[in-house]
Formats: sequence, structure tokens, C-alpha cells
Amino acid sequence: MPQGDERLRAMFLSGTVSIPPRFPDVADISFAYIGEKSPLLAVEVTSELSAKLTIKRTFFVEDVACIFVPDDEAVVDLKKGKWYQGEDVQNKACSRISKTAIRGIVYVRENAQSLLDVQAGLTAAESAEYYPPLPDDRSVNHYSMEKNSGGEVYRPGCPF
Repeated sequence: MPQGDERLRAMFLSGTVSIPPRFPDVADISFAYIGEKSPLLAVEVTSELSAKLTIKRTFFVEDVACIFVPDDEAVVDLKKGKWYQGEDVQNKACSRISKTAIRGIVYVRENAQSLLDVQAGLTAAESAEYYPPLPDDRSVNHYSMEKNSGGEVYRPGCPF
């Protein structure tokens, strides 16, 4: 049975997703303030998936349960490296603002708010076909009873 810190870590990790999502991938982890009127501390996780695809995800530091920095990122072993959890995450974030990124894995609450920035090299045709969720997309607000682009009232689950 796990002891002490391992048990606490298991509790911190419950209800989280790993970023980057595929183990044993690691990403650049940096910390910054976002917002102008009342800036909030954020964790930015940047993954370069290929020479033409980079994904950056930004989370509020309060939503980060743990950060794992492996001893050797070529052979990631969750038992060999440094874990930051609880107050350690906040302390690490405050001590690393505007410094070079660290490499590791971030564990974020499943329902955490995030910003997703994608930089992708695409052809013009691929680019024209790609779109993010648009404001009138029913996946954005499937409870809306507003008229759709065809002038009809959209009623979720209603066949007429």
C-alpha cells in the first residue's frame, strides 16, 4: 500500500487529466499573469507535436493539482522526478514567472477552464475547412431556444 506522500498524491491526482494527454509525452511548462484589470496567475503548457503543429493550453494555477518534472524526459518514469502538489504548485508558479520553461506533465482538474491556442501549418483548402466551435454551434449552447441560421427555432431533442 502506498505511504504518506504517495497517498496524498493519489488524492491530488483524482479527477484530473494530464497535459500533454499522451504518456510519456512532456511539454514546456511556463507561468505568467493573464488579464489586465486584475491579472491572474496562469500555467501555460506548450506541446510541439510536429514541425507544423504546436498546441498551447492555458489554465488558472488554482486548477492545477500536480506538476511532474521527470529526471530524464527521454525515459519518463513517474517514480523518478520531482512532484509539485498543493501549495508547491503555487510556490513553483510564483518563483518561475517570466523565467525559462520547465519540461514535464501538468495534471489539471477535469472541469478546469482553459484557453487553447493551436498553431498549425495547413494548406489553404485545409484551413478553409477547419473551424472551431462557432457561437451559433449547438454544441456551444445546446439549451438555446434561439432561431438557427435557417430561421427555424431549434428545440433540442424535439423532432418537430
